[in-house]
Amino acid sequence: MPVTAAVVGGGLMLGGTVHQIDRSKAAQRDQRRAADRQKEASRVSQAQQERERQLAIRQQQRQERIRRAQVISAAEAAGVSGASVEASTIGSGQTIAAAGQAFATGASMASRRIGMLQQQAMDFQTAAGKDQVSAQIGGAVAQVGGMMFSAAAPSAFGPTTTTTTNYAAPSNMSSVNPKIAQMPLSM
Repeated sequence: MPVTAAVVGGGLMLGGTVHQIDRSKAAQRDQRRAADRQKEASRVSQAQQERERQLAIRQQQRQERIRRAQVISAAEAAGVSGASVEASTIGSGQTIAAAGQAFATGASMASRRIGMLQQQAMDFQTAAGKDQVSAQIGGAVAQVGGMMFSAAAPSAFGPTTTTTTNYAAPSNMSSVNPKIAQMPLSM
């Protein structure tokens, strides 16, 4: 029976250790993935901010075109007209509408992408936490197995007795060979 307990204890110790190492590596991998997703979300966010900056610049340019169109409109009201004045006014209105729609679509897509990446990062962090807990359980199983093995091993593999021999010098040194009596006691 003690051999069985030692074997079971050794198996638990080995299995728990292997599980602990495996789950620790999985936790590290999940943490790297989470960090990668967070970096990607940051890149998407920065790109969206750059698009917004560019949009602001274009918006200023459009405002300038609108102002020019108003000037042209005022000129028409004063009696100056022509096809080029009308085309300019219509063209700038269509450009503004198209740009606004494209921006809204791009912002919506960026927002969805950022949300998805952040959710993936959270999922990986959750998985890493689960892997860390599982690794701790594996470590505990390995400890229990080690204790079982240690407790069962001496009785399973025979007694482990140590014998000590005490050497004492004879009380009457005159009966001992003088050369032996002069030898040091510790070697």
